[in-house]
Amino acid sequence: MMNRIILIGNGFDLAHGLRTSYADFIDYYWEDWGKRLQGSYLGDDLTDKLCTISQKGESLPWFWRFPSMDLQQRKKISPKEAIEMAKNSPDVIAIKKSPFFKDIDKAVETKGWVDIENEFYLWLKKIFKKDDCEYDNPVPLNEELESIKEKLIEYLNSIQKEQIKPELVKNCIRQIIYEPFNPNDISNRDKENFEQFLINRAEYILTKNEYEIRYFFSRFGWEYLHKHSDIDFYRDSIAGELKDSEKTKSFDFIKHIQTVNERLSIVPDCFLWPDQILLLNFNYTNTADLYIPQGSEFKVNHIHGELGNDKNPIIFGYGDELDDDYKEISKLNDNDYLKNIKSIRYLETDNYRKLLSFIDSAPFQIYIMGHSCGNSDRTLLNTLFEHKNCVSIKPFYYEKPDGSDNYIEIIQNISRNFNDMRLMRDRVVNKTYCRSLVPQAR
Repeated sequence: MMNRIILIGNGFDLAHGLRTSYADFIDYYWEDWGKRLQGSYLGDDLTDKLCTISQKGESLPWFWRFPSMDLQQRKKISPKEAIEMAKNSPDVIAIKKSPFFKDIDKAVETKGWVDIENEFYLWLKKIFKKDDCEYDNPVPLNEELESIKEKLIEYLNSIQKEQIKPELVKNCIRQIIYEPFNPNDISNRDKENFEQFLINRAEYILTKNEYEIRYFFSRFGWEYLHKHSDIDFYRDSIAGELKDSEKTKSFDFIKHIQTVNERLSIVPDCFLWPDQILLLNFNYTNTADLYIPQGSEFKVNHIHGELGNDKNPIIFGYGDELDDDYKEISKLNDNDYLKNIKSIRYLETDNYRKLLSFIDSAPFQIYIMGHSCGNSDRTLLNTLFEHKNCVSIKPFYYEKPDGSDNYIEIIQNISRNFNDMRLMRDRVVNKTYCRSLVPQAR
């Protein structure tokens, strides 16, 4: 057997035109504040757990200061424009942000992006080291993160209900998920495993009854009849010497392996399809589920939880047990420091154990789709990348409109999840054999 795991991160949703990045979420948060300003009457302070907006001097009804309509120019004023008016009126409007959220908001303003989970861990370490960060213990930081999580879930719920539909499925991504193995992707130390897989698969294709073969093809969306002649032709072309005792030609497995390595284009895909496919979804949305047909034995593991599923709660925090500071933090007799550490939260469900069972069961290749492989998931990624059964790690990069891409950035992040750099260089597929997840239109 040889399986495939597909790591799905936020870039996967972005590739489908969904605005699910943390920067998009912060934009939504402020736009929601704009709606609140335009819809409130009393001039008292408006507040949530992350931000307080108040008026200086004379207190007026909020919708007087921030109307939804410009009567003179006869045009609507959007909530986004309203909050910008508030931000640009420091003489009459005061906006006070909680410390952690202030840092996140500043990152979006200056860089255009933010990794909230990474920022959270940096703050946790500041508290641990007694650095100046406006908190002397992790309790208020955890409370802020919980408030952010609640609002993020609210935002993503609206996207999932309104935008995630079967029509979003991209054929180029579907083809990648179900494509055959490429021998160029397999690490040098796992060539023998791959050759054994080739032998086992060829024996299966050539010896199983028609019912089993039909079922095998259906898992990948094909009818066996459409490929029957291709298999017969290939079998005859890889036949060995005529056996007098059987008066038939036997399938030459050595020649088959040579053909896969040297003339891959003539080998029918079914000889190289993975046995099992697991979509390991790091997102909270269900976009990945669109690529698994109903009733399929292939699975999606929502490792970080699912929107609207109380039995699989959202995991939002940090997961880098390899960090030196974490080792010191874990020695503290203070559970508040560990409240939002992912490796602990994983124990709330059996998702992590199911993943371990999958990777222990057989050799596997890893495809990376839209996951940055940053340190916030380092513990889990290290478990996958350095596992004895991992034979290949293949990133599908983002191709920018100007023709550049983020392949090197992904590789840099992947390297931080390895302790054995020689192993990393063998397992990660070089750019020659990689491609973009969604090609830019030319």
